[in-house]
Amino acid sequence: MHLISLFSAGCLVLIALAALAEPQGQARSVRIIENPAAEDSAPVRKKEPPIPLLKETLKSSGVRVDVLPEAKFSIGAPIAFRVTAEKAGYVVLVDVDAQGRLSQIYPNMVTLSDPAGVDEKANFLRVGQSITLPDENAGAGYRFVASPPEGVGMVVAILSETPVQVIDLPDVPAALAGQTKAAEFVKDMTRSLQILPAEGRRPVRAPKWAFATTFYSIK
Repeated sequence: MHLISLFSAGCLVLIALAALAEPQGQARSVRIIENPAAEDSAPVRKKEPPIPLLKETLKSSGVRVDVLPEAKFSIGAPIAFRVTAEKAGYVVLVDVDAQGRLSQIYPNMVTLSDPAGVDEKANFLRVGQSITLPDENAGAGYRFVASPPEGVGMVVAILSETPVQVIDLPDVPAALAGQTKAAEFVKDMTRSLQILPAEGRRPVRAPKWAFATTFYSIK
């Protein structure tokens, strides 16, 4: 069973911060690029109709996630996500590539490295509020880029009623990648997480979660 530890003030202990960094030599289907202005511009993508399979969005009441501008990308193309809260909570976005490798892409190392300190409310959404990630208008300082492996991947929006900014989740079994069973695996692993109060006096408790999953294709 995984444990999430919280400070008494409600701020998350970053027990899995290393999981947010891209492993050396291991490509991810959605890659985070810091200082996008310093990177070469992404190749222009041709407009193509969405793949019918990828129109399916799996969600429970509470949160929604959309892939922008569509669900099919060429390697090197920029990707964005729009997350909408149907109830108030703290949003975490995880990406699962076509081989089942899981990485948390929001909050990420860039958003958590503010010199002023981690804002525990930074990923909080009010009821009906939408955010676009990355938010270029707000000077996000990072961007998401489609990278290998090719195939069907998915992004899962996780909404917690309890303050949380980093979630420690395992990779999805490769045999489940690109399927609805992969989304169920992520949900089950998340539901196994427990909140461990910093003072260790109150009992461990399970937070309330809501999920939304959208599939996309990289070729």
